[in-house]
Amino acid sequence: MTQYLSEVDARWDQHSGEEGHYGAPEWGPEDLERAAVFLAALAPQARRVFQYMLRNPGRRIHCTELVDEALGGPNESDPAQRVAGVLSGMSKGHGDSERRLPFYWWQAPRGSAGATYAVRPSVAAVFSAVQLSE
Repeated sequence: MTQYLSEVDARWDQHSGEEGHYGAPEWGPEDLERAAVFLAALAPQARRVFQYMLRNPGRRIHCTELVDEALGGPNESDPAQRVAGVLSGMSKGHGDSERRLPFYWWQAPRGSAGATYAVRPSVAAVFSAVQLSE
C-alpha cells in the first residue's frame, strides 16, 4: 500500500532518524542557495536516491524500491544497508548546509525487513525549484 504523508502529518515527528535529523532547522524557501550547494556536494548514488524521493514528495518509499528504481536493482547487499550506506554520501552537503538532512526515515516494524524513506513536500519543493533553475 502506497503511503503519502501530508505536510502536517504527525508521522513526520515519529521518524527513526538520529544524528543529522535533529538540532538543525528544516529546509525552507529561503534555502535555495544552500540547496544548490547541497546538491552539488552529493555523491552520485546519493543524488540518484534523493532525486527519486524528490519525484515522490511525501510518499514513504521502501528501501527495496529505492534499490530497484534508483540504484539499478539488487546486488548482494541487504537493501536496507545499501540505501543507508548510499545516503551517507550526503554527509559533506549536510555538514555544510546547517540544515537537517532533507529526508526522513522510519525503521520497519519488528518482524519486517528494511526501512522506508520520504521527503517532506515543502522540502521537495525547495530542491525541485533548484533543479528547475539549473
